[in-house]
Amino acid sequence: MHNTTTKYNYLNKITLTVLALPLLMLQACEKFEYSPYEIRLHENEKQLNQRNIDRIAGQNIPQDATITFALISDTQGYYKDTEALVNHLNNRNDVQFVLHNGDITDFGLLKEFRLINEKLGRLNAPLVTVIGNHDAVSNGMQLYKQMYGPYNFSFVAGHSKFIFINTNNWEFNGTAPDLDWLETQLADRANYSQVFVLSHIPPTSSSFGEANAQRYRQLMNKYKVSMSIHGHNHSFETYQMEDGGTQYMNVGEAADEEYVMMQVSNSGVAFDRVSIRGLYE
Repeated sequence: MHNTTTKYNYLNKITLTVLALPLLMLQACEKFEYSPYEIRLHENEKQLNQRNIDRIAGQNIPQDATITFALISDTQGYYKDTEALVNHLNNRNDVQFVLHNGDITDFGLLKEFRLINEKLGRLNAPLVTVIGNHDAVSNGMQLYKQMYGPYNFSFVAGHSKFIFINTNNWEFNGTAPDLDWLETQLADRANYSQVFVLSHIPPTSSSFGEANAQRYRQLMNKYKVSMSIHGHNHSFETYQMEDGGTQYMNVGEAADEEYVMMQVSNSGVAFDRVSIRGLYE
């Protein structure tokens, strides 16, 4: 009789354990990554661009004000350098927003998006990003869209319009850049003192597409775009494609330990390269 009772209790414990396992797995599902290719975001990780654009709109920047914003790019895997940039930007009191020119990540994985968002999410100023070619590998396209939002979008701050366009031609099988969409965004150019177009890959790169690059340059000049701003090349550069035409800028990578500070008024555009090298070692 004693043995039967012991056996019954033992079997009962096994049954309860088996029934409890699914509950424990459900409770732990947020703590474990089953696959590096999964997409499982928290609510506060979704649609970050629009959330930050709303924050910029909430600043109610006057039409006659000078807008001051920072440019960064290619943070891909440079976590310590990115953290240093964030710290330096947070110590300023003149940064209205920060714009990221793509390659947020290196391999387009959820873990990377999360790790870099932990760093960039500490910025006091709103951050708006554009997708880079490295962000579009693996299942990064879907991740970017869920975490940050549409690939092509724009917003207005004070007297200026900011247009973000996906120029990752190879990763998107020739469907990017959508230059018809870009022209519709530029059609109201006369309504703004300054207009900026931001993307990751510049039109000087072969991966932009030769025909695309030619039309892109024509659009920049036709609509007198104030500046065309890019990343991808991992080094800072400014240039013009034609005499008297639109000015272009390539923003360097986070490992350069610098960012670009823009000052934009109704009458002009100025910028400074800000080096933080050696400040956070």
